[in-house]
This record gives sequence, C-alpha cells and structure tokens, in this order.
Amino acid sequence: MVSRHCNLPFMHRLRSSRYAYHSSGVDISRVSGDLILPSGIGILNRVMNGGLYSGYVTHVYGQAASGKTTLALQFTAEAFRQGFGTFYVNTEASSPINRLEQIANGTYEDMEDSVKIITPRNFGEQGVLVDDLDLYVREGTKIIVIDTLTRHYRLAMDESKKTNFANHRELNRQVGTLKGLARKRDVAVLLLNQVTSRPQGTEEFEPVAENILSFWSDVTIKMDTGEAEGARIIRRLTPEGEPSIGRLYFCDGGFSPEPQTDKKQ
Repeated sequence: MVSRHCNLPFMHRLRSSRYAYHSSGVDISRVSGDLILPSGIGILNRVMNGGLYSGYVTHVYGQAASGKTTLALQFTAEAFRQGFGTFYVNTEASSPINRLEQIANGTYEDMEDSVKIITPRNFGEQGVLVDDLDLYVREGTKIIVIDTLTRHYRLAMDESKKTNFANHRELNRQVGTLKGLARKRDVAVLLLNQVTSRPQGTEEFEPVAENILSFWSDVTIKMDTGEAEGARIIRRLTPEGEPSIGRLYFCDGGFSPEPQTDKKQ
C-alpha cells in the first residue's frame, strides 16, 4: 500500500540535506509530497524506510550482478500494481523486459501504457533525454529509473583531459536536472550506478563519479553479493538510521527474504 506517512526523524535527515541548488539552473528547494512507493518486499522496505520517496533522488551502486536492476524492476512492478507509472531509461546492452515480466508475473504488453522503456545509444543522447524528461513524464508517473546512469559516461571517456572534464561536467548537469525534475514533478528518481576500484583505503570499490552522486543524492544504497548462493546484501549508507542493512535472495519474482530453489539475476 502506498503511504504518505513516514518515520519523522528519517524525513528530517532527508530534508536537512536539501538546498536550493542553482548550478543546473533549476530551483529544487520546494518540499514535495513525500509519497512513499513500496517494493513489495518487507525487509527491503524496512531498510529503505518504507520504499522510494517521491521528490527525492535515490542512488544505488554495486558491482555487476549485485542486484541493482532487480531492485529497480521490483519497484517498477510494485508501482504498476499500485496504479502508478514508471519511466525506465535503459543504457545497458540487454533489455529489462523479460525480467520485468517475471517479477510482475505478466506481459509487457499489459504494462506498456504505464511502464515506458527507452534506450539512449550514447552519452549525448542520454543528456538530450534527461533534458526532455519533463515532456515525457505523464500524469501518474511516479518513478524515473536510469539503469545505468554512468555506463555511457564511462564509455565516452578517452585520453583527453579536456574531453573527460567536459563529460564530468555534463554528468553533474544531468544529475542536477534529474533532482530538479524530482522536486518539480514529485517523482522518485532512482539512479543505478557502476563501481570502480578504490586505489587505497578500506573499501575495495567506490561508486563511479562519487563526488557528483554524493552531492545530489538524498538516499544512498550499496548492494553487495552475499556468501550464500543467490544472496545479496543491501545497505542504506545515507541518511543514517536503523535498520540500515538487510539480506535478500534472488528468485523468479525478483527478491525474496528467504532462499529459493530457482534464482534469477
């Protein structure tokens, strides 16, 4: 069930991080309706304090096959069941449709009016699409997913410092625009992100463009593989508060709180 009620200390921590950023030319200081969109999985909802929040940017990062796409499709399928739409930007080589049909237990044809999937071919097209999202997002759309935000960004990098600086600046502009759109249209923006090796330190990897995503994101989630087969560990890094960690297992229906015989990624 979709809710507008929430944990007040958690929401205070979210709101305390809000600023009227102007680097993207968008005023995002407005307080949104704070609609909470659940995942349909109890432990996932608890870690995320109910689910995705409209008006906020949620950043999810992790290694390949850590479950990022499954998490996004879990929310997409549940939003469809609740009567809400999702605009899904897929930059990956494979289509998410088959997995979405498994999780939603239905055909994409039945969901197509509510779940729009579009695939930009490069970083430039991704930027144009981000700029035009305000035109594409229809009434009833409550989730925007970018899967994966940084894939084309990384592919666009080369040996030129000038090119890389321009790409870094463009990524910052795109994420700032997405945050402005979240506020303006009261939608939940879910950004999936790749990781890169950390040269030194306690962590073995870090999110790509960590400084940009940390600056703009309201909620940061890290996903890891667990020791058990099919297990995935989800951690909420920001805002702080308990519970902040949970264990999930792959299954045909997306994620399950218990191990399943058949597991899909």
